[in-house]
Amino acid sequence: MKPKVLSLQHIAKIPDSSSQPTTGYPTILALHGRGSNENDLIGLAPHVPQNFMWVSPRGTFALGPDSFEWFQITQIGKPDPVRLANALNTIDTFINEIFENYPVDKNKFYLLGFSQGSIISMSYALTKPQRVTGIIAQSGYIPHESGLTINKAGVKNKPFILTHGIQDPLIPVEWARRSQKTLIDLETQVEYHEFNMAHNVSQEALSTINTWLLKQGTEDLE
Repeated sequence: MKPKVLSLQHIAKIPDSSSQPTTGYPTILALHGRGSNENDLIGLAPHVPQNFMWVSPRGTFALGPDSFEWFQITQIGKPDPVRLANALNTIDTFINEIFENYPVDKNKFYLLGFSQGSIISMSYALTKPQRVTGIIAQSGYIPHESGLTINKAGVKNKPFILTHGIQDPLIPVEWARRSQKTLIDLETQVEYHEFNMAHNVSQEALSTINTWLLKQGTEDLE
């Protein structure tokens, strides 16, 4: 469908179906990695249940032609707390706009991120867990030193799936393992997978994500 004019430039993909569900569509908000754009992760849509609507926004800051980021980097592995907070506020505003302008089932609203988008997805879910149903975090990490105010009560039992490459040269797999431990300590429903890949998304990882989505009460969506 033609995307609406919202605060972030984006692509919206509504499922091919004869009728819209009365509760709205289960939805994935896809947040790309640093140096990419809104056309990237929406390409994963054919690999998950086909009744999902996708909304894929463009990062706030331009790095070059068709290259964007959600926050500017000052130190690898330690996002600046103010810049991260600003990025989370940007996403929060955009989510409000999605809910107001698209037929979203708010009880089946998932964040899917890759790399920097994964950092945003997990950070947002930890601070505002009531706004999301579950989190798909690929090749990212929780920024433990960036001053997140975690809603411990709200995040308890929240479903997360983390996928990471054991050969990732950009974000070490140890950072993902630390994130897994944090999510276990917070008593989330975390599922963690490592794959023989680098800083990318493999077919095996996509298959695992698809299976996880089907286990989240979406079995009726195929």
